[in-house]
Amino acid sequence: SSGINAEYGEVQVLEKEVNTLKPHKNFRLWLTAEPHVKFPLVLLESSLKVTYESPPGIKKNLFRTYEAWTPEFIERGHNPTRAQALFTLAWFHAIVQERRNYIPQGWTKFYEFSQADLRSGADIIDRLCTGTGSIQWDFIHGLFENAVFGGRIDNNYDLEVLRAYLRQYFDREVLGGKGRRKLAGVLELPQSINHKDFVKAISALPDIDSPPVFSLPSNIDRSQQRSVAKAVIAQLVLVGRTSVEDSSFEKARWTKEL
Repeated sequence: SSGINAEYGEVQVLEKEVNTLKPHKNFRLWLTAEPHVKFPLVLLESSLKVTYESPPGIKKNLFRTYEAWTPEFIERGHNPTRAQALFTLAWFHAIVQERRNYIPQGWTKFYEFSQADLRSGADIIDRLCTGTGSIQWDFIHGLFENAVFGGRIDNNYDLEVLRAYLRQYFDREVLGGKGRRKLAGVLELPQSINHKDFVKAISALPDIDSPPVFSLPSNIDRSQQRSVAKAVIAQLVLVGRTSVEDSSFEKARWTKEL
């Protein structure tokens, strides 16, 4: 087996090749992909699809990020402010993703904040936090708002929420020096470039998120639990539909019900 990173045009070529092949009966082709509007529908519909859903929660989200970021990446440049800014980015990314659990109070709709956004944000911080000069946090606010995360948002209220997070998190009162203000009011950033110190800080976080961490009212959990219960019941009703005609796979009907 081998792995490649394919561009959109290469995926189109792959689709044509798959349709013309006469493979061995034991041949299997595994593809992994992020959601993309240009992914070939024919290839998608002819595939057996498996969706990976990450475990919920800020703590688990941060752990996933720091499992992907190596100690060498965090320590690059031996700049504590850069290391703190990267952790703040990971926290911000976790917040905007986990806030989707509280639709429509958290966000008005589901936004596809992805690992690509995290990578782009890390690249921006890596470039702007190099050297000994002062860091232009306003510049980071603008890039994150207009190019990276905010580029996915099409609602003015949601955009104001995003701006508020950026101003609150990426601020000299939180980052650099002794940090006169805790991150999100709950976490004091390590004065370190050591990967283990940040992982230790993540380990100290609670396993269950409280709504105030997202700047949401404490009783919003009730609304979220009702929404989840309705979704689960709807799925159970769909799964529970059994009849003679269900013994054969009818693609058109199944697609319509989905």
